Amino acid sequence: MNKKQPFPVKGYILIALAFIMVGIPVFSTCTAPMRSVSGVVDLTLDADNVIRTYEWYHDAWGQLQAKYDDVRMKADFYESETDADEIRRLRIELAAVVQSCRDLSGQYNANAAKVNRNIFQRGDVPEVVDMARCEPPTH
Repeated sequence: MNKKQPFPVKGYILIALAFIMVGIPVFSTCTAPMRSVSGVVDLTLDADNVIRTYEWYHDAWGQLQAKYDDVRMKADFYESETDADEIRRLRIELAAVVQSCRDLSGQYNANAAKVNRNIFQRGDVPEVVDMARCEPPTH
């Protein structure tokens, strides 16, 4: 008497669980790039990000214009000064203002090079800034 084996449900359940356990991470890994791109787009086009980025360009441009004026003013003071101690002090101040201007110019140009940032660079701000404008004028 050969008894027919009952339907091996446990075996099929174990196989199905194994496929699910392997399939979910594989599916998740395969769809990660699409989810990542979607996440970047969502974050980029978020209203708060749009406003913050737009305002950053305008604020940075205003700060750069003030730094350009500050460099010229400090350079003029430096050139017209005759006291040796005051010349040393002005030289340090001028170097600090020039470096600060270069740093902000570098940040501005770096953000302008980012596709997800420069799309909000509108209005009366330049696409890139000329770092040479941070240098003191030569007389």
